[in-house]
Amino acid sequence: MTIPQQCKKIAYCSVFYIALSGICLAQSANWSGFRGNGHSKTDWDKLPHEWSDEKGILWKQQLSGFGQSSPVIWGKNVYVTSTGGINKESLFIDCLELATGRLLWKKSISATETVKEVTKMISQGAPTPVAGPNGIYVFFESGDLLAFDHNGKQRWSRKLTKEFGQFKGGHGVGSSLLGVPEGLVLLIDHDGPSYLLCVDRLNGKTRWKSPREPRVSWTTPLYLKHQDKEQIIISSNGIIEAYQLSSGKRIWWFDDIQKNTVASPSSTQDLVIAASSYPKQNLAIRLGGEGNITDTHLKWRAKSVTSSFASPLIHNKMVYFINRAGTLQAQKLRDGTQCWEHKLPDGCWASPLAAKDRIYFFCKNGETVVIEPSETKPKVIAKNKITVAEDDVVYGYAVSENKFFLRTGKAITCIGQ
Repeated sequence: MTIPQQCKKIAYCSVFYIALSGICLAQSANWSGFRGNGHSKTDWDKLPHEWSDEKGILWKQQLSGFGQSSPVIWGKNVYVTSTGGINKESLFIDCLELATGRLLWKKSISATETVKEVTKMISQGAPTPVAGPNGIYVFFESGDLLAFDHNGKQRWSRKLTKEFGQFKGGHGVGSSLLGVPEGLVLLIDHDGPSYLLCVDRLNGKTRWKSPREPRVSWTTPLYLKHQDKEQIIISSNGIIEAYQLSSGKRIWWFDDIQKNTVASPSSTQDLVIAASSYPKQNLAIRLGGEGNITDTHLKWRAKSVTSSFASPLIHNKMVYFINRAGTLQAQKLRDGTQCWEHKLPDGCWASPLAAKDRIYFFCKNGETVVIEPSETKPKVIAKNKITVAEDDVVYGYAVSENKFFLRTGKAITCIGQ
């Protein structure tokens, strides 16, 4: 590697790590992937806490299709993906101006694979893209993986189903792309030959591919550093695992868990929190170890917690889980004991967001509950509602410049002061 190449690599990694950790304001303006930096937290401290259809809506933009992914933001651009057609034969990328919602450019792509009929039981544009200094990276459940620059020029593309086989399963694929330094990681767990794939951002070429046993899951991997070692953490039906980012080699696994199929893992410097739709299956694992750590690294199991779509949130020594019925359960991070429960107006597809001394819970029906966290009981600061169509829900969000960008299946709404 030449000196200029080394400098470029160092500069790129510096940008990535700053964006990931939200160290400086300029970088935290970017919301670069699923759950932002992977932990559903933001440093913006003047986010609105009260809004309605008549108050606080800065703009609303209809999207080219229907989708379940979250928006991502880089610089002054907001990116949203969706699909269209009775067979999901069309894939869309909308690039919007952050300040106004004006459509800057749109891409329409023919899907490599289609479905017999679109139903509510099949994922539709569910994987969230990744944004970075050189552009936007998108993946669709059709197997299409593509990269565009910020002006909409295509840089590279791959058809994973043509390379590695069709995705098998009754509900489609939901795992989002994961951004890592200079690369992208994608988990494909389904009824057929499954795998974990890492590709180069620059050209889309495979860095490594790790075969996995068939198992159906819609979770998204988590990137972290533990003891200066870069790792990819996976929580997927019946197992939790860590892989080396450099090689794709599996480091450790924990297999005493069930139904951890939808909610993605969260982490601290020392723990991984995994969520499940079954009771006594939501748990904390101590990082470290090698091989099978099932009998050695369990920190705690929550007794009555269950989780549905939303991923667990770790904030101020607490862990927050949301079940299918919309019951919010707060557990102590140190031992998993429950502190309190609170009934939300509806369930949550979107994961909760921590913003300094507030937590936002975006319910499917368009209601948002804002609380001040506490170990004793929740203090509800505000309840807000925007109108959502009967056949639609709030799927995800992005945060930038003290604004929310809420995504429903067919539209994106910017909320601010």
